[in-house]
Amino acid sequence: MTASAVAMTVFIAAAMLIMASCEHKPVMSHARFVHLPAGGWQRTLPLTFTPEYDDSTRTYDIALAVRHDNSYRYRNLSLVVDIIAADSTVSRHQMDLSLADEYGNWTGGGFGSLYQDKVTVVSGATPTSASSVVVWQAMQGCDTLCGLVNVGIITSPK
Repeated sequence: MTASAVAMTVFIAAAMLIMASCEHKPVMSHARFVHLPAGGWQRTLPLTFTPEYDDSTRTYDIALAVRHDNSYRYRNLSLVVDIIAADSTVSRHQMDLSLADEYGNWTGGGFGSLYQDKVTVVSGATPTSASSVVVWQAMQGCDTLCGLVNVGIITSPK
């Protein structure tokens, strides 16, 4: 085999490897957030999310994320999260997020006056086991909750 034939063979093999790697779409995390009204989040108004899945053969973690500002009056946040499967079965989760420590310091990440906390609600979800997520605020004695800016879900591949 001549040097040019070897070079051509190596070039074709490299091109085939590059093209094969381009065929696979990466599986990524997806986030969906709802902006809450400045007047507060009413207890009777649930937030509904549809998780986004890139690959139906994989499993995913679904996390709940909350963004709040300095006007939030409480250390914690009580929520009810309903995971609705494709067959309409509901799995209910009581979530109690701690947003501040015992000294009143916000625990979430962020900058300025906006902080974000997140907690995993479901691990190992599939498109059929979690086709919809419904979130309710469940703070005792609080019909309208002020100080929250956004609530959302983050769907991440395992």
